Amino acid sequence: MITKPTSSSWRGISIEQWARIGIIVQLAIMIRTIAEFYRLRHYYGTAAALVRYEPYIGGLLIGAVLCLVALALLFWRKPRAAALTAAATVLILLTYKIAVIG
Repeated sequence: MITKPTSSSWRGISIEQWARIGIIVQLAIMIRTIAEFYRLRHYYGTAAALVRYEPYIGGLLIGAVLCLVALALLFWRKPRAAALTAAATVLILLTYKIAVIG
């Protein structure tokens, strides 16, 4: 179903499109986090990779929950809230990485 874009836009991209872009970015962050385990396993071995990967699991859960929230907001026709949630996710995960992972 094609929906009419919202009238508000920034640089020609509607808020609903920004929300969709944000959700795609969130999914890419989660895929990258999962891929980090395989990188660590290749570099350190399986047992050491699990120990070193543990901090990333918290970030993955934060990203997954906030992605679900953004998706739900988009389905409930709240594109502005979904876009803000997606942007907040990036900031929260960056803060988490600096504070917990280093």
